[in-house]
Amino acid sequence: MASGINKSEKEFMKWLNMKGYPYLYIEQSTGTFSSFFKNLSKRPDFLVVVKNFGILAVDVKERSMSSGSGWANFTLDEENDVKKYIEFERVTRLPVWFVFCKPEEHYKTWYWISLSMVLECPLKENSSTKEKFRAINVSDCIIIQVNKGDGLSRLME
Repeated sequence: MASGINKSEKEFMKWLNMKGYPYLYIEQSTGTFSSFFKNLSKRPDFLVVVKNFGILAVDVKERSMSSGSGWANFTLDEENDVKKYIEFERVTRLPVWFVFCKPEEHYKTWYWISLSMVLECPLKENSSTKEKFRAINVSDCIIIQVNKGDGLSRLME
């Protein structure tokens, strides 16, 4: 494993391995990708192969319950996440999915939402910084629970 991998990515990788899903982990240091992507878009953490479907670009986001915005369970920065992943999806033609997890749930629940669904979530503005973000509720997500044996087929339901 790469040295820059964080706890949520490690746990997600463990889950992918446990389920036997093929994937590529994308190391995030700046020297590991073309300069074409540097200011244009973001890179996902994983490319996950879904049998008979294709490849999903997956960005894993760890969010604690205590760090809520008051607007939603999860948030995504409009400029640094949403718009840059729109460009990644446009250029690569790979569907982008975000996977949220809460460390207090011990990485046993994954909250999945596609970029296209994120775009349907309300756009809000932080009153102090004026930064815009997408407010994502748990009800907007497809929930995959490790203890129930849930798998990626939940994404296709």
